[in-house]
Amino acid sequence: MLDKIFARIEKFVPLKWRWVLGHEGFKRYFVNTGWMFGGQVVSLLIAFFISAWIARYLGPENYGILNYAVAFAGLFSFLASLGIDGILNRELVKFPEKRDELLGTAFRLKLIGGLVAFLLVILSTIILEISPLLKLLISLYAFSFILQAINVISIYFQAEVKAKNNVRAVLFATLISSLLKVVIILSGQGVIWVMLVYVLDSLWQGLGLISAYKEFGLKIKNWYFNKHLVRDFLKNSWPLMLASAAALIYLKIDQVMIGLMLGNREVGIYAAAVRLVEVWYFIPGIICTSLFPAIINAKQTNFKIYYGRLKNLYLLMAFISIFLAVVITFLAKPLIYFLFGYNYLEAVFILQIYTWSSVGLFLGVAVNQYLMSENLVKTIFWLNFSAMLINVILNLIFIPIFGLAGAALATLISYLVIPLFVFINNSKKQVL
Repeated sequence: MLDKIFARIEKFVPLKWRWVLGHEGFKRYFVNTGWMFGGQVVSLLIAFFISAWIARYLGPENYGILNYAVAFAGLFSFLASLGIDGILNRELVKFPEKRDELLGTAFRLKLIGGLVAFLLVILSTIILEISPLLKLLISLYAFSFILQAINVISIYFQAEVKAKNNVRAVLFATLISSLLKVVIILSGQGVIWVMLVYVLDSLWQGLGLISAYKEFGLKIKNWYFNKHLVRDFLKNSWPLMLASAAALIYLKIDQVMIGLMLGNREVGIYAAAVRLVEVWYFIPGIICTSLFPAIINAKQTNFKIYYGRLKNLYLLMAFISIFLAVVITFLAKPLIYFLFGYNYLEAVFILQIYTWSSVGLFLGVAVNQYLMSENLVKTIFWLNFSAMLINVILNLIFIPIFGLAGAALATLISYLVIPLFVFINNSKKQVL
């Protein structure tokens, strides 16, 4: 089947490049990326339309409360991952024979990190003067951090270029979650039940990953904890964890600040625009995750190929993000009206601004892959910290003056910080 597909593609490829299509490594990564892309498209389209239905059902006020709770708890989610995902991926690629000790150690660390994050969220809701409903919703969502520890299995499948298994797990979780949300809407349940379904998403996905792992004859009971690996993990991952914290803050802080400065209804309006843009955010992650093993391998064998692959990655990210931004800018009003309804029409202008932030985000994901391959983890932290600081400052300045449009503009500017800084400082290098 695959050979027939490549035979048809060959007709449209110049002769000097046709050898690439016949390369087994290219076929492997092509199929892996195809599974990841196709699976995510199906999963996200289902989840997106159900989410839009939820937004219509709840209305801007309750939808804003839901998104405020998710954004607030999300500020602590960096503790659940501990920044070790990228390190784990890299080590599994380099040392596949250490699979059980790498996965066992990473699982234990993420389990502890998830519990710490959950407890800190609970403590924060007690200290801050927020409504009992918000406290409950925030605490419920934070519980999912503990369930996410099993996602180390997905990192293993990424390192092995076996994305099909991750896709199956995500689709399984999406289908169950979507069915439950439909039941909630049709039965007239409230925002608390919607949040419960959000939390259970991690459980369904975890069960799917465990099932796929067992299909390969692999056993979780063979995982074991290596205390010496803990030191190695944390030594390399703490800058990434702090970078993740900074990144999460500038991803979520706008909605938290809107909730504090403008109100829950405004969060709902803003969240509708953000949701339409975020539906495409899986693209850079999939492309980079799938191609990262090939980039690492090229660095170990041929620097010219390594630099060439990085440059092509940047160009691909720029083209896709600009194309999507142009399309969404022109279709903003019909998209908002069709998906979210008349009550959300205020989100049109917000969407037209916010969609251009995807250019910086797409390039930023690719740049992070370059920095990771160069083991510049501290640089990743400082860049993300700078972007976070700029985002917070601009939100404080722009929201009182421009309202929701100011928050969108602050995000757009802050997302460009990482790629612009790296491109300017590396303009003389052939990677850029």
